[in-house]
Amino acid sequence: MAGVGEGEARVWGLIAASARRRGAPISAQDGCDACARALSVDGVGMSLIAGGRLEPVCVTGDLSRDLLEAELMTGDGPSAEAVITGGPVLVPDLRRDEYRRRWPVFAATAQDTAVRAVFAFPLLLGAARIAVLVLCRNRPAPLTPGQHTDALVFADAIMALLLNEQAGLGEQALPAESLALGPELHQAAGMVSEQLDCPIEDAMVRLRAHAFAHGVPVTQVAQEVIERRLRFTPDVSSQG
Repeated sequence: MAGVGEGEARVWGLIAASARRRGAPISAQDGCDACARALSVDGVGMSLIAGGRLEPVCVTGDLSRDLLEAELMTGDGPSAEAVITGGPVLVPDLRRDEYRRRWPVFAATAQDTAVRAVFAFPLLLGAARIAVLVLCRNRPAPLTPGQHTDALVFADAIMALLLNEQAGLGEQALPAESLALGPELHQAAGMVSEQLDCPIEDAMVRLRAHAFAHGVPVTQVAQEVIERRLRFTPDVSSQG
């Protein structure tokens, strides 16, 4: 690994070790798994930036799944801000008043989870923002300077793995089984798109809005749509 700094070599070694434990080719998921272990965080997630929205593709730990759900439902929070600013967004204690004022809807939703600290790092390719790596903890605590540095190295490594996986897909979309919150969300969005005769992006907004209004995870709403216990109409959504 000539020409690679000590920190990069160590991070890639940890990612490779994760792949060996799984007995599978190295992947972006291994990057998330290794990052969680190395930085002593309770969850790691990665979301692609697609069509102006965050598309979760990798997740490690239930805590990060809860965080990704809250961000997807509200369209707000540290990851969304990292996309806008192009720089890290570091939240050592999500329940501080400053963050409640900064993201009132997201903070209120996340309060129902065990997430207490969030650290979002945009993954950049030149000036383009292609993804966001987010770390979370179930206790309030900042990243140490060393952990912050390692997080940036992990972000670069995971971006490289993601681009490699995307190149292997050619013009295809990500396979449904790779979506961190499950293929059901996209299946439901397709059904709602047909029900409302609207684009998939608008259908996703309706799913998120319904989940937020009823205080339930967006994946639960998706399952109700798939099981035909919930149907959307152009004006209101109603039980079918």
